[in-house]
Amino acid sequence: MGNSWIDFCEPPRPRPPGIDWDVFVSYRSLDRLWSIALYDMLTQCGYKVFLDQFVLVPGQGLTSQLGRNLQRSASGVLLWSERAEDSKWVEKEIDLMSTQQTNSIGADFPFNFVVASLDGRNPPGLMAGQLYVDFSAYPDGPMGSDLVRLTCGLQGKPLSPDAVRQVVAFDATLKTEPSSLKAMAKAGLYAKIVARLNSDEPAYTTSAQLAAIAIDLLIRGKHYKEAIEACEAMIKRFPGSIRLKQLYGLALRREKRLDEANYELNLLLENSHRDTETLGILAAVWADLWEKRKGEGDQTGARDALEMSQQLYAEGFEKVPTDTYTGINAASKAALIGDGAKAAELAGKVLERLNEQAEKRGGEPSKDYWERVTEPEALLLTGEGERALELYHAARVAHQDEKGSIASTATQLQRLLGVLSLPPDIKNRLAAEFQLQLE
Repeated sequence: MGNSWIDFCEPPRPRPPGIDWDVFVSYRSLDRLWSIALYDMLTQCGYKVFLDQFVLVPGQGLTSQLGRNLQRSASGVLLWSERAEDSKWVEKEIDLMSTQQTNSIGADFPFNFVVASLDGRNPPGLMAGQLYVDFSAYPDGPMGSDLVRLTCGLQGKPLSPDAVRQVVAFDATLKTEPSSLKAMAKAGLYAKIVARLNSDEPAYTTSAQLAAIAIDLLIRGKHYKEAIEACEAMIKRFPGSIRLKQLYGLALRREKRLDEANYELNLLLENSHRDTETLGILAAVWADLWEKRKGEGDQTGARDALEMSQQLYAEGFEKVPTDTYTGINAASKAALIGDGAKAAELAGKVLERLNEQAEKRGGEPSKDYWERVTEPEALLLTGEGERALELYHAARVAHQDEKGSIASTATQLQRLLGVLSLPPDIKNRLAAEFQLQLE
Protein backbone atom coordinates (compact mmCIF):
# COMPACT_ATOMS: atom_id res chain seq x y z
CA MET A 1 0.00 0.00 0.00
CA GLY A 2 1.28 3.50 -0.83
CA ASN A 3 1.72 6.21 1.75
CA SER A 4 -0.75 8.52 0.03
CA TRP A 5 -2.96 8.86 -3.01
CA ILE A 6 -0.20 10.31 -5.16
CA ASP A 7 1.74 7.03 -4.92
CA PHE A 8 -0.90 5.49 -7.17
CA CYS A 9 -0.38 7.96 -10.03
CA GLU A 10 1.02 6.18 -13.09
CA PRO A 11 4.50 7.40 -14.14
CA PRO A 12 5.14 8.29 -17.79
CA ARG A 13 6.30 5.74 -20.36
CA PRO A 14 9.90 5.97 -21.61
CA ARG A 15 9.75 8.27 -24.64
CA PRO A 16 11.07 7.01 -27.99
CA PRO A 17 13.18 9.26 -30.28
CA GLY A 18 11.17 12.16 -31.69
CA ILE A 19 8.84 12.40 -28.69
CA ASP A 20 9.84 15.40 -26.54
CA TRP A 21 6.90 15.64 -24.14
CA ASP A 22 5.12 13.13 -21.91
CA VAL A 23 1.88 15.08 -22.08
CA PHE A 24 0.45 18.05 -24.00
CA VAL A 25 -2.06 20.16 -22.04
CA SER A 26 -4.75 22.09 -23.95
CA TYR A 27 -6.72 24.69 -22.00
CA ARG A 28 -8.60 27.99 -22.15
CA SER A 29 -6.75 31.10 -20.91
CA LEU A 30 -9.37 31.68 -18.21
CA ASP A 31 -8.43 28.26 -16.82
CA ARG A 32 -4.71 29.04 -16.73
CA LEU A 33 -4.38 28.69 -12.94
CA TRP A 34 -6.02 25.25 -13.07
CA SER A 35 -3.63 24.33 -15.86
CA ILE A 36 -0.65 25.46 -13.75
CA ALA A 37 -1.96 23.33 -10.85
CA LEU A 38 -2.13 20.35 -13.24
CA TYR A 39 1.36 21.16 -14.50
CA ASP A 40 2.68 21.12 -10.92
CA MET A 41 0.97 17.81 -10.11
CA LEU A 42 2.09 16.02 -13.27
CA THR A 43 5.63 17.36 -12.89
CA GLN A 44 5.69 16.01 -9.33
CA CYS A 45 4.67 12.63 -10.79
CA GLY A 46 7.65 12.69 -13.17
CA TYR A 47 6.02 13.99 -16.36
CA LYS A 48 7.60 16.42 -18.80
CA VAL A 49 4.61 18.66 -19.54
CA PHE A 50 3.97 20.87 -22.56
CA LEU A 51 2.02 23.91 -21.41
CA ASP A 52 1.98 26.61 -24.08
CA GLN A 53 2.20 29.54 -21.68
CA PHE A 54 5.63 28.23 -20.58
CA VAL A 55 6.93 27.26 -24.02
CA LEU A 56 5.47 29.20 -26.95
CA VAL A 57 7.25 32.23 -28.38
CA PRO A 58 5.06 35.22 -29.40
CA GLY A 59 5.15 36.10 -33.07
CA GLN A 60 6.48 32.74 -34.28
CA GLY A 61 3.23 31.21 -35.55
CA LEU A 62 1.23 29.94 -32.59
CA THR A 63 -0.79 27.44 -34.63
CA SER A 64 2.29 25.81 -36.15
CA GLN A 65 4.06 25.73 -32.78
CA LEU A 66 1.07 24.04 -31.12
CA GLY A 67 0.72 21.46 -33.89
CA ARG A 68 4.43 20.67 -33.93
CA ASN A 69 4.62 20.15 -30.16
CA LEU A 70 1.44 18.06 -30.11
CA GLN A 71 3.00 15.75 -32.71
CA ARG A 72 5.99 15.37 -30.39
CA SER A 73 3.86 14.46 -27.34
CA ALA A 74 3.19 10.98 -25.94
CA SER A 75 -0.27 11.89 -24.68
CA GLY A 76 -2.69 14.78 -24.33
CA VAL A 77 -5.06 16.31 -21.80
CA LEU A 78 -7.87 18.62 -22.87
CA LEU A 79 -9.17 20.87 -20.07
CA TRP A 80 -12.84 21.46 -20.79
CA SER A 81 -15.45 23.71 -19.21
CA GLU A 82 -18.20 26.02 -20.39
CA ARG A 83 -15.49 28.67 -20.63
CA ALA A 84 -13.84 26.69 -23.44
CA GLU A 85 -16.89 26.64 -25.70
CA ASP A 86 -15.85 29.88 -27.43
CA SER A 87 -12.19 28.93 -27.81
CA LYS A 88 -11.20 28.14 -31.38
CA TRP A 89 -7.79 27.05 -30.10
CA VAL A 90 -9.32 24.35 -27.89
CA GLU A 91 -11.73 23.24 -30.62
CA LYS A 92 -8.83 22.83 -33.03
CA GLU A 93 -6.79 20.90 -30.48
CA ILE A 94 -9.72 18.52 -29.82
CA ASP A 95 -9.70 17.63 -33.52
CA LEU A 96 -5.91 17.30 -33.63
CA MET A 97 -5.75 15.08 -30.53
CA SER A 98 -8.64 12.90 -31.71
CA THR A 99 -6.98 12.44 -35.10
CA GLN A 100 -3.58 11.71 -33.54
CA GLN A 101 -5.15 9.13 -31.21
CA THR A 102 -7.04 7.43 -34.05
CA ASN A 103 -3.99 7.33 -36.32
CA SER A 104 -1.86 5.72 -33.59
CA ILE A 105 -4.21 2.80 -32.86
CA GLY A 106 -2.19 -0.42 -33.11
CA ALA A 107 1.15 1.42 -33.06
CA ASP A 108 4.00 0.40 -30.74
CA PHE A 109 3.72 3.78 -28.99
CA PRO A 110 0.08 4.92 -29.20
CA PHE A 111 -1.00 8.47 -28.39
CA ASN A 112 -3.39 8.52 -25.41
CA PHE A 113 -5.90 11.36 -25.02
CA VAL A 114 -7.91 12.27 -21.89
CA VAL A 115 -10.63 14.90 -21.47
CA ALA A 116 -10.55 16.60 -18.05
CA SER A 117 -13.86 18.35 -17.42
CA LEU A 118 -13.56 21.19 -14.91
CA ASP A 119 -17.31 21.67 -14.49
CA GLY A 120 -18.80 18.29 -15.39
CA ARG A 121 -19.59 19.27 -18.99
CA ASN A 122 -18.55 17.28 -22.06
CA PRO A 123 -17.08 18.93 -25.15
CA PRO A 124 -19.28 18.61 -28.25
CA GLY A 125 -18.44 15.76 -30.57
CA LEU A 126 -16.73 13.67 -27.89
CA MET A 127 -15.77 10.37 -29.49
CA ALA A 128 -17.39 7.16 -28.27
CA GLY A 129 -15.12 5.43 -25.79
CA GLN A 130 -13.07 8.59 -25.16
CA LEU A 131 -11.68 8.65 -21.61
CA TYR A 132 -13.35 11.43 -19.66
CA VAL A 133 -12.55 12.47 -16.07
CA ASP A 134 -14.91 14.76 -14.14
CA PHE A 135 -12.91 17.24 -12.00
CA SER A 136 -15.90 19.38 -11.00
CA ALA A 137 -15.24 18.45 -7.35
CA TYR A 138 -11.79 20.09 -7.65
CA PRO A 139 -12.37 23.66 -8.94
CA ASP A 140 -8.92 24.85 -7.80
CA GLY A 141 -6.79 22.07 -9.26
CA PRO A 142 -6.57 18.28 -9.63
CA MET A 143 -6.09 15.91 -6.71
CA GLY A 144 -7.10 12.49 -5.45
CA SER A 145 -8.53 9.52 -7.31
CA ASP A 146 -9.53 11.68 -10.29
CA LEU A 147 -5.91 12.69 -10.91
CA VAL A 148 -4.81 9.07 -10.47
CA ARG A 149 -7.44 8.05 -13.04
CA LEU A 150 -6.15 10.74 -15.43
CA THR A 151 -2.54 9.49 -15.18
CA CYS A 152 -3.73 5.93 -15.82
CA GLY A 153 -5.51 7.18 -18.93
CA LEU A 154 -2.37 8.94 -20.14
CA GLN A 155 -0.60 5.58 -19.98
CA GLY A 156 -3.48 3.64 -21.53
CA LYS A 157 -4.09 1.67 -18.35
CA PRO A 158 -7.24 1.12 -16.29
CA LEU A 159 -7.36 2.13 -12.63
CA SER A 160 -7.15 -1.13 -10.69
CA PRO A 161 -9.89 -2.02 -8.17
CA ASP A 162 -7.28 -2.22 -5.41
CA ALA A 163 -6.04 1.29 -6.21
CA VAL A 164 -9.62 2.57 -6.26
CA ARG A 165 -10.29 1.21 -2.77
CA GLN A 166 -7.14 2.75 -1.33
CA VAL A 167 -7.16 6.09 -3.13
CA VAL A 168 -10.84 6.87 -2.53
CA ALA A 169 -10.12 6.89 1.21
CA PHE A 170 -8.27 10.19 0.69
CA ASP A 171 -10.92 11.82 -1.48
CA ALA A 172 -13.30 13.07 1.21
CA THR A 173 -10.65 15.31 2.80
CA LEU A 174 -9.21 16.48 -0.52
CA LYS A 175 -12.65 17.49 -1.80
CA THR A 176 -13.85 19.28 1.35
CA GLU A 177 -10.65 20.94 2.59
CA PRO A 178 -10.62 23.76 -0.02
CA SER A 179 -14.17 24.72 1.01
CA SER A 180 -13.13 24.65 4.67
CA LEU A 181 -10.21 26.98 3.94
CA LYS A 182 -12.44 29.41 2.04
CA ALA A 183 -15.00 29.39 4.86
CA MET A 184 -12.22 30.22 7.34
CA ALA A 185 -11.16 33.16 5.18
CA LYS A 186 -14.72 34.48 4.92
CA ALA A 187 -15.02 34.27 8.72
CA GLY A 188 -11.65 36.00 9.22
CA LEU A 189 -10.12 32.91 10.85
CA TYR A 190 -6.72 33.28 9.23
CA ALA A 191 -4.88 31.82 12.21
CA LYS A 192 -6.68 28.55 11.50
CA ILE A 193 -5.47 28.66 7.90
CA VAL A 194 -1.89 29.12 9.11
CA ALA A 195 -2.37 26.20 11.52
CA ARG A 196 -3.50 24.01 8.62
CA LEU A 197 -0.37 24.95 6.67
CA ASN A 198 1.82 24.09 9.65
CA SER A 199 0.14 20.74 10.24
CA ASP A 200 1.54 17.36 9.24
CA GLU A 201 -1.76 16.25 7.72
CA PRO A 202 -1.18 14.09 4.60
CA ALA A 203 -3.41 16.43 2.58
CA TYR A 204 -0.77 19.16 3.06
CA THR A 205 2.38 17.04 2.93
CA THR A 206 1.56 15.09 -0.25
CA SER A 207 1.29 17.89 -2.82
CA ALA A 208 1.46 21.67 -3.10
CA GLN A 209 -2.17 22.04 -4.17
CA LEU A 210 -3.87 22.70 -0.81
CA ALA A 211 -0.94 24.82 0.38
CA ALA A 212 -1.31 27.02 -2.71
CA ILE A 213 -5.03 27.47 -2.04
CA ALA A 214 -4.37 28.39 1.60
CA ILE A 215 -1.56 30.84 0.76
CA ASP A 216 -3.67 32.50 -1.92
CA LEU A 217 -6.38 33.08 0.70
CA LEU A 218 -3.84 34.60 3.10
CA ILE A 219 -2.72 37.02 0.38
CA ARG A 220 -6.30 37.94 -0.52
CA GLY A 221 -6.91 38.63 3.18
CA LYS A 222 -3.80 40.89 3.37
CA HIS A 223 -1.89 38.53 5.68
CA TYR A 224 1.27 38.94 3.66
CA LYS A 225 3.92 38.09 6.27
CA GLU A 226 2.21 34.81 7.09
CA ALA A 227 1.88 34.07 3.36
CA ILE A 228 5.60 34.72 2.81
CA GLU A 229 6.60 32.43 5.67
CA ALA A 230 4.27 29.72 4.39
CA CYS A 231 5.64 30.04 0.85
CA GLU A 232 9.21 29.69 2.04
CA ALA A 233 8.35 26.55 4.03
CA MET A 234 6.26 24.98 1.29
CA ILE A 235 8.76 25.71 -1.51
CA LYS A 236 11.34 23.76 0.50
CA ARG A 237 8.86 20.88 0.65
CA PHE A 238 7.74 21.18 -3.00
CA PRO A 239 10.65 22.84 -4.86
CA GLY A 240 9.17 22.13 -8.28
CA SER A 241 5.87 23.96 -7.73
CA ILE A 242 5.51 26.89 -10.11
CA ARG A 243 2.34 28.11 -8.42
CA LEU A 244 3.99 28.39 -5.00
CA LYS A 245 6.81 30.45 -6.52
CA GLN A 246 4.31 32.75 -8.22
CA LEU A 247 2.47 33.23 -4.93
CA TYR A 248 5.79 33.92 -3.20
CA GLY A 249 6.52 36.71 -5.66
CA LEU A 250 2.99 38.07 -5.23
CA ALA A 251 3.20 38.05 -1.42
CA LEU A 252 6.60 39.79 -1.48
CA ARG A 253 5.19 42.40 -3.82
CA ARG A 254 2.16 43.03 -1.58
CA GLU A 255 4.51 43.35 1.42
CA LYS A 256 6.43 46.03 -0.58
CA ARG A 257 9.59 43.93 -0.73
CA LEU A 258 9.84 44.85 -4.39
CA ASP A 259 13.46 43.99 -5.14
CA GLU A 260 13.00 40.52 -3.66
CA ALA A 261 9.78 40.03 -5.61
CA ASN A 262 11.54 41.17 -8.78
CA TYR A 263 14.31 38.63 -8.18
CA GLU A 264 12.02 35.67 -7.45
CA LEU A 265 9.79 36.31 -10.46
CA ASN A 266 12.73 36.84 -12.79
CA LEU A 267 14.07 33.46 -11.65
CA LEU A 268 10.90 31.93 -13.08
CA LEU A 269 11.33 33.81 -16.36
CA GLU A 270 14.97 32.77 -16.63
CA ASN A 271 13.89 29.14 -16.19
CA SER A 272 11.54 29.37 -19.20
CA HIS A 273 8.33 29.92 -17.22
CA ARG A 274 7.35 33.03 -19.15
CA ASP A 275 3.62 32.54 -18.68
CA THR A 276 0.96 35.23 -18.42
CA GLU A 277 0.57 34.80 -14.65
CA THR A 278 4.28 35.33 -13.93
CA LEU A 279 4.51 38.16 -16.47
CA GLY A 280 1.49 39.83 -14.89
CA ILE A 281 2.80 39.67 -11.32
CA LEU A 282 6.21 40.96 -12.41
CA ALA A 283 4.57 43.75 -14.40
CA ALA A 284 2.73 44.76 -11.21
CA VAL A 285 6.06 44.86 -9.37
CA TRP A 286 7.36 47.31 -11.97
CA ALA A 287 4.20 49.38 -11.55
CA ASP A 288 4.94 49.57 -7.82
CA LEU A 289 8.53 50.57 -8.59
CA TRP A 290 7.14 53.34 -10.79
CA GLU A 291 5.17 54.70 -7.82
CA LYS A 292 8.15 54.31 -5.50
CA ARG A 293 10.55 56.12 -7.82
CA LYS A 294 8.03 58.90 -8.40
CA GLY A 295 7.84 59.41 -4.65
CA GLU A 296 11.62 59.59 -4.49
CA GLY A 297 11.71 62.25 -7.22
CA ASP A 298 13.37 59.95 -9.78
CA GLN A 299 11.20 60.87 -12.76
CA THR A 300 13.39 59.14 -15.36
CA GLY A 301 13.56 55.93 -13.36
CA ALA A 302 9.81 56.12 -12.76
CA ARG A 303 9.08 56.47 -16.47
CA ASP A 304 11.37 53.53 -17.26
CA ALA A 305 9.61 51.36 -14.68
CA LEU A 306 6.18 52.25 -16.07
CA GLU A 307 7.24 51.41 -19.62
CA MET A 308 8.68 48.09 -18.41
CA SER A 309 5.39 47.29 -16.72
CA GLN A 310 3.39 48.07 -19.87
CA GLN A 311 5.73 45.99 -22.04
CA LEU A 312 5.41 42.93 -19.79
CA TYR A 313 1.63 43.14 -19.76
CA ALA A 314 1.58 43.64 -23.53
CA GLU A 315 3.83 40.60 -23.98
CA GLY A 316 1.38 38.50 -22.01
CA PHE A 317 -1.57 39.78 -24.05
CA GLU A 318 0.24 39.15 -27.33
CA LYS A 319 1.16 35.66 -26.16
CA VAL A 320 -2.43 34.81 -25.21
CA PRO A 321 -4.81 37.26 -26.97
CA THR A 322 -7.80 35.86 -25.03
CA ASP A 323 -6.20 36.76 -21.69
CA THR A 324 -8.15 39.79 -20.47
CA TYR A 325 -6.02 40.11 -17.32
CA THR A 326 -2.86 41.07 -19.18
CA GLY A 327 -4.89 42.92 -21.80
CA ILE A 328 -6.57 45.32 -19.39
CA ASN A 329 -3.33 46.05 -17.59
CA ALA A 330 -1.50 46.70 -20.85
CA ALA A 331 -4.31 49.14 -21.69
CA SER A 332 -4.19 50.91 -18.33
CA LYS A 333 -0.43 51.29 -18.39
CA ALA A 334 -0.66 52.76 -21.89
CA ALA A 335 -3.08 55.36 -20.48
CA LEU A 336 -0.69 56.17 -17.64
CA ILE A 337 2.17 56.59 -20.11
CA GLY A 338 -0.02 59.05 -21.99
CA ASP A 339 -0.98 56.96 -25.02
CA GLY A 340 -4.76 57.28 -24.80
CA ALA A 341 -5.37 55.89 -28.29
CA LYS A 342 -3.44 52.70 -27.56
CA ALA A 343 -5.22 52.39 -24.21
CA ALA A 344 -8.66 52.66 -25.83
CA GLU A 345 -7.70 50.20 -28.57
CA LEU A 346 -6.52 47.56 -26.09
CA ALA A 347 -9.50 48.17 -23.79
CA GLY A 348 -11.85 47.69 -26.73
CA LYS A 349 -10.32 44.28 -27.47
CA VAL A 350 -10.71 43.33 -23.82
CA LEU A 351 -14.39 44.34 -23.82
CA GLU A 352 -14.99 42.20 -26.90
CA ARG A 353 -13.65 39.16 -25.07
CA LEU A 354 -15.61 39.96 -21.90
CA ASN A 355 -18.84 40.29 -23.88
CA GLU A 356 -18.26 36.90 -25.49
CA GLN A 357 -17.68 35.34 -22.07
CA ALA A 358 -20.78 37.00 -20.61
CA GLU A 359 -22.92 35.58 -23.42
CA LYS A 360 -21.69 32.09 -22.54
CA ARG A 361 -22.76 32.69 -18.92
CA GLY A 362 -26.19 33.88 -19.99
CA GLY A 363 -25.40 37.39 -18.77
CA GLU A 364 -24.62 36.26 -15.21
CA PRO A 365 -21.68 38.02 -13.47
CA SER A 366 -18.42 36.12 -13.29
CA LYS A 367 -17.61 34.46 -9.98
CA ASP A 368 -13.98 35.50 -10.29
CA TYR A 369 -13.15 38.89 -8.71
CA TRP A 370 -10.44 39.92 -11.15
CA GLU A 371 -12.48 38.95 -14.19
CA ARG A 372 -15.38 40.93 -12.76
CA VAL A 373 -13.47 44.19 -12.16
CA THR A 374 -11.81 44.03 -15.56
CA GLU A 375 -14.96 45.24 -17.31
CA PRO A 376 -15.38 48.52 -15.39
CA GLU A 377 -11.70 49.30 -15.86
CA ALA A 378 -12.02 48.77 -19.62
CA LEU A 379 -15.17 50.91 -19.65
CA LEU A 380 -13.31 53.73 -17.89
CA LEU A 381 -10.61 53.63 -20.56
CA THR A 382 -13.25 53.94 -23.28
CA GLY A 383 -15.03 56.82 -21.51
CA GLU A 384 -18.06 55.01 -20.03
CA GLY A 385 -17.67 56.19 -16.44
CA GLU A 386 -21.27 55.80 -15.22
CA ARG A 387 -21.50 52.14 -16.18
CA ALA A 388 -18.02 51.54 -14.80
CA LEU A 389 -19.10 52.91 -11.40
CA GLU A 390 -22.07 50.52 -11.27
CA LEU A 391 -19.92 47.49 -12.01
CA TYR A 392 -17.13 48.48 -9.60
CA HIS A 393 -19.69 48.77 -6.79
CA ALA A 394 -21.27 45.40 -7.56
CA ALA A 395 -17.88 43.65 -7.64
CA ARG A 396 -16.69 45.25 -4.41
CA VAL A 397 -19.83 44.23 -2.51
CA ALA A 398 -19.89 40.69 -3.90
CA HIS A 399 -16.22 40.09 -3.02
CA GLN A 400 -15.88 42.22 0.11
CA ASP A 401 -13.84 39.55 1.93
CA GLU A 402 -11.05 39.81 -0.68
CA LYS A 403 -9.49 42.82 1.02
CA GLY A 404 -6.09 42.54 -0.64
CA SER A 405 -7.56 42.34 -4.12
CA ILE A 406 -9.90 45.28 -3.46
CA ALA A 407 -6.97 47.34 -2.17
CA SER A 408 -5.07 46.57 -5.36
CA THR A 409 -8.08 47.66 -7.43
CA ALA A 410 -8.30 50.89 -5.44
CA THR A 411 -4.62 51.62 -6.10
CA GLN A 412 -5.09 51.10 -9.83
CA LEU A 413 -8.21 53.26 -9.88
CA GLN A 414 -6.38 56.07 -8.04
CA ARG A 415 -3.75 56.07 -10.78
CA LEU A 416 -6.29 56.15 -13.60
CA LEU A 417 -8.38 58.92 -12.07
CA GLY A 418 -5.25 61.06 -12.15
CA VAL A 419 -4.89 60.85 -15.94
CA LEU A 420 -8.33 60.15 -17.45
CA SER A 421 -10.66 62.88 -18.68
CA LEU A 422 -13.90 62.06 -16.83
CA PRO A 423 -16.72 64.28 -15.52
CA PRO A 424 -15.90 65.56 -12.00
CA ASP A 425 -19.05 63.95 -10.59
CA ILE A 426 -18.02 60.51 -11.87
CA LYS A 427 -14.50 60.93 -10.51
CA ASN A 428 -15.79 61.94 -7.07
CA ARG A 429 -18.23 59.02 -6.89
CA LEU A 430 -15.58 56.53 -7.97
CA ALA A 431 -13.22 57.92 -5.35
CA ALA A 432 -15.89 57.63 -2.67
CA GLU A 433 -16.63 54.02 -3.65
CA PHE A 434 -13.06 53.02 -2.77
CA GLN A 435 -12.40 55.72 -0.13
CA LEU A 436 -9.81 57.47 -2.27
CA GLN A 437 -8.50 61.02 -1.98
CA LEU A 438 -8.37 62.86 -5.29
CA GLU A 439 -5.39 65.10 -5.92
